[in-house]
Amino acid sequence: MNEQEKKKLRIILQSYPGSNPEIVESQLNNLIEREEQKKQLIIDRGFSNALAEVFLDKQGWMRPPGWHTVFFYPDSMRIRNKYLILLIVSILVFYFFI
Repeated sequence: MNEQEKKKLRIILQSYPGSNPEIVESQLNNLIEREEQKKQLIIDRGFSNALAEVFLDKQGWMRPPGWHTVFFYPDSMRIRNKYLILLIVSILVFYFFI
């Protein structure tokens, strides 16, 4: 993460209610470490991006501001196609068999 990205992220984190400089720096350090963990998972262990996100979420790592879960495309509320298909199939099964 370069200095410009850190500056943008710091501004976003400072805009949250109840934030103070100590909390912002702690969150920023957490996000930097999370990014390093994700790179390590993808490069060293061969995880896909989505699998690395799920793994990091389960470990309790903070997600960057504006990121949605892996069920949605980043920075949007558009559900990923495979989850949309699974939802439709589930609804159809429920409708026809119950």
